[in-house]
Amino acid sequence: MPLTGKNIAIINAYSLSRFAMERLPTGENSIDRVEKYARALPGVCEVVYLTSPGAIPLPGERKTVALSDSTASALLGAFPLEGFDDIFYFYADCPLLDVELSAAMYRTHTRYLAHYSFADGYPYGITPEIVSLQVVAKLRSLAESVSDPLDRETLFKVIQEDINAFDIETELAPVDQRLLRVSLSADTLRNYTILTRLIEAGAAGAAETTRAISEHPEFLRSLPAYVSVQIVDGCPQRCSYCPFPEFGGPILERRGEMPIGRFERIVEQTKRFCDDAVIGVSLWGEPALHSEIVHVIETAATVPGLSVVVETSGVGWKTELLESIVERCGDSVTWIVSLDSATRELYRRLRGTGFTDAVGTAEWLIEHAGENVYVQAVRMTENEEELESFYRHWKERTERVIVQKYSTFGGLLPERKVTDLSPITRFPCWHLKRDLCVLLDGAAPVCREDVKRTRELGNVFEQDIAEIWERGVEWYDLHVAEEYPELCRNCDEYYTFNF
Repeated sequence: MPLTGKNIAIINAYSLSRFAMERLPTGENSIDRVEKYARALPGVCEVVYLTSPGAIPLPGERKTVALSDSTASALLGAFPLEGFDDIFYFYADCPLLDVELSAAMYRTHTRYLAHYSFADGYPYGITPEIVSLQVVAKLRSLAESVSDPLDRETLFKVIQEDINAFDIETELAPVDQRLLRVSLSADTLRNYTILTRLIEAGAAGAAETTRAISEHPEFLRSLPAYVSVQIVDGCPQRCSYCPFPEFGGPILERRGEMPIGRFERIVEQTKRFCDDAVIGVSLWGEPALHSEIVHVIETAATVPGLSVVVETSGVGWKTELLESIVERCGDSVTWIVSLDSATRELYRRLRGTGFTDAVGTAEWLIEHAGENVYVQAVRMTENEEELESFYRHWKERTERVIVQKYSTFGGLLPERKVTDLSPITRFPCWHLKRDLCVLLDGAAPVCREDVKRTRELGNVFEQDIAEIWERGVEWYDLHVAEEYPELCRNCDEYYTFNF
């Protein structure tokens, strides 16, 4: 096979966001840069853009194919079966795709007669996927088994259905930056902001981009991805491993709640500032206790670009409330039911009463909201021996079982974790980088672990979220400089990740 065959570039432009058309510091937008990249790839004699039905036409004279729907089958159905040797596949909103690195991948791909080639260790958006036309028919068949909506991992998900049937080549990055979870794509304001910063710092190809990321970790703190809100100050349980009973007072009796109008203001500010984000309604307290919980969840879940996560004890939910939320909000709501044990006695010691109610809520949600529901156990010394049985018990009902690490809240609680999972080398806190917390009165502590409110960034009912978020830069920069305030010094939550 020749090192330069007759190839096609297939560019995914399905449901592009407006940021793909925003001008970059170079003067071009992402789509224009990707077009130049595609034309420079080895052997490419045709460039095709995959779009959604009824999509606004792309600027310029570009060949487009409208996918029938957002499925793996529709994607593979757009891949040709003949007329070319190989396919370069990538997204239209990735302006930092590297021609030289892609050419090197293709040389390896052809030299070893690979069916599929990809790169590993680089941030997303620097390299393409390369597919031999020899296996497109096989991939079309496998795609029928992939039910997940079309996303940036769809092609690899299809290959994983029968991975041993393919000869695969991998291009490894000199420095593994996967842990940073950087997406060099103009798909959200958050990622577009990071792209802009990197390009202004000289990012162009893979080498310059990865170097800029390493030298400027502060660039990666752009906008919050997770806004966690306390909507009530009461809870039906005093969990043995939770600090809320200590600083929240008589939480079993309290029933204070955030007025719906105030919550709506938080949602409006978040949408205006971030464009997309996950809104949590379980910072402290049980969300089921809010008198307008359906309205609260619907307020955020029905806003385009926003979604909601409800972490709950499972205690106190009426079936009609759950039915209303699932019917009105559907896939925009993720549920996490905290159970900690599969046995009534251990559950009572860890959480108190409510075992039957909690299990019933979890089972109802799994039946009616399936893929959007997780059951969770905090791993600690008290339940370690029973954790495997908990996992097996719930795995029979759902694939979505979370085993969460125990937190001492910076030393506030006794040490009860079973094992230390901390990375060998500490890095800047994920929560300072991506999370914003809001308490019942609107105060924004520097993070969830600051239960004593030693450092507040502001109040969302008195200041704009953008101003409050900017005040968190100081603390994040301290982490970048490996200088940790007292609150952070003994905290090991820095490596845990929400959204």
